[in-house]
Amino acid sequence: MSDRESSDVVDVLTENPSDHGVRAFTRWPGLLSLALGWVLSPTVALINQELIYSTNMWACGRNQPAAMHVVPALCLIVTIGVAMTAYKDWKAAGGGVEEEAADVATRTRWMGLVGVVVSVFSALVILAQWAAIFVFDPCMRA
Repeated sequence: MSDRESSDVVDVLTENPSDHGVRAFTRWPGLLSLALGWVLSPTVALINQELIYSTNMWACGRNQPAAMHVVPALCLIVTIGVAMTAYKDWKAAGGGVEEEAADVATRTRWMGLVGVVVSVFSALVILAQWAAIFVFDPCMRA
């Protein structure tokens, strides 16, 4: 996008006062905030699974099964924070689910809402993996 095209986007946003809240989502900090729900939450769920496998042998060797609960707790906190960020972005664009206009506000609302949904599903995956820690002992072998 050339400089002229990017300034046109800002000019269009300044013409419509109702789009004032989405001006931040035309540049990289806002776009990064929108992408967090899509990318970071599923990545944290996968990291949670890997770290559970990694800490399993350590917890078994040192007879510290309670240490296994630290990883999913931290991952769940991160995922909830990402969901709250996506929700904030969705509300900043006006909330709702309007899909008629093809503008920055509609894109921001859609990406924010899907970020919330993906973050909630990632949190459910983390909770399911955490439930297995409550059920199975770290030293249990098949």
